[in-house]
Amino acid sequence: MDVSGNITAATAVAAALHRKTVKRISLDNPPPPAENADQFRNLLDSSARDAFSRQWHRLERGLRLNRLRMYVEQIAPQCSFTAEEKSKFFEFLQRAHDAKRLNTHKIVNYIPEEQRIESIRGLEVRRAADGTARWGFVIKKTDGTRRRRKEDDNAQQQQQPSQ
Repeated sequence: MDVSGNITAATAVAAALHRKTVKRISLDNPPPPAENADQFRNLLDSSARDAFSRQWHRLERGLRLNRLRMYVEQIAPQCSFTAEEKSKFFEFLQRAHDAKRLNTHKIVNYIPEEQRIESIRGLEVRRAADGTARWGFVIKKTDGTRRRRKEDDNAQQQQQPSQ
């Protein structure tokens, strides 16, 4: 191609040999002005805000991890975490998320209007006597419906007089 953008014979032959399409450079369409870039950026920002305003169980993994990272930053002053403890705490929450312990909106109290996590149910963070931070999930067993054993059924059948 020469300077004016026309295809020369040598370029056409080279393209035919390599079976490639020769593209013409068009100067008719100048690059978009800065205002179009600002509109595009505003569109992306609004779609990001809309994404974070969904319920917790409808957020994608990356968005959830972002909110978990913000939760660590929010809880760090309350628990007086060091930088190392903050990173370890985030890794703990990330592993819990990957193990599907933080998938439901019943476990994670997420406020879509404020786009932040208020609390995580069952998560306990405390300081040990030596000053190190400890965290983990406390699982409380509920006394739900109990299933009767077959042995109990057999014993009751034996106690009943046969007719």
